[in-house]
Amino acid sequence: MAKGKSNFFEVNSHKASVRVTVNSIMMGGLFLILSLIWTGGSGKFNVFIISQLILAVPLLYVSALAYLKIGYSEKVIMWDTLGWFTSSIGGILILNAIGLMTVPIDATVTFLYFFLLIALMLIYSLINIIYNPHETAEKLFKFFFFLVVVAAGGLLPLLLGLVH
Repeated sequence: MAKGKSNFFEVNSHKASVRVTVNSIMMGGLFLILSLIWTGGSGKFNVFIISQLILAVPLLYVSALAYLKIGYSEKVIMWDTLGWFTSSIGGILILNAIGLMTVPIDATVTFLYFFLLIALMLIYSLINIIYNPHETAEKLFKFFFFLVVVAAGGLLPLLLGLVH
């Protein structure tokens, strides 16, 4: 049941409540991972990897807060937009960090990880477009947004040798 529609994103209160749960689970996982990293010695991990994990926490937290507002607010478009952007960036930072953690193991695996991640998100977006052709602009925006954040936080540091 949509509570509102912006020019671009459709607001769905049920989807918002699910995202609060997902963001909460991801934050719990992040706290566990960060605790293990600090316990085991953060020196084993590149600062770029740890930074992305740390930055994901406030992004996911604010996203959960924004999505909670959708359940009881009259005006929801800006809450939904804030929730989507912070959730998306937080989730992608986690994906980037996981990919970059594989660099010491094997660079081929790292490149394969990012290739597979992008290819699967492209397939996901294409299926979304096939089933919802009237939402093509939104789905393409979301895919290219994903691609930019993965490129900036995952592929670029990899290609520049910032992670070893």
